[in-house]
Amino acid sequence: SVSAGYMDFDLSGTGQTTGVAMRATRSLTPNIVLEVGSTFARPCQQFQDCKGVGPATLFAPEAQLQYHWTLGRVEPHVGGGIGASALRSSFHTDWEPTVSFGAGTGVRLNDQLALTGEFRLRGHHWRFVGTTTEVSAGLAWRLPTF
Repeated sequence: SVSAGYMDFDLSGTGQTTGVAMRATRSLTPNIVLEVGSTFARPCQQFQDCKGVGPATLFAPEAQLQYHWTLGRVEPHVGGGIGASALRSSFHTDWEPTVSFGAGTGVRLNDQLALTGEFRLRGHHWRFVGTTTEVSAGLAWRLPTF
């Protein structure tokens, strides 16, 4: 799936930015799904002039276990997982572990295409010293099983 959305951040600076996520899923059981993917965003950091130097770059790969329900064409889900985040600014790059929680839904338009929407909270570092929240919408393309 590919989605774009709105991100609030509290990472050495606070604010809002847009983000893009690319994710792939694999069903482990009829209801349990493994999702792997990453979010990419360009937040502004404190002590950094966004207009002069430009925003920082956030890259957050992660894996989540999700529980999916199937209610006709609608497929809501909840999940949680772990990952990492790389926040690169003009000063340095910080790599931190992340913990994420999400809830969303997909609405199947046909057997292969679905509209998706999701809310995701990501805690940066094990103590949540920074956070990002995402509200996103996008498209999911289901490949034939192999």
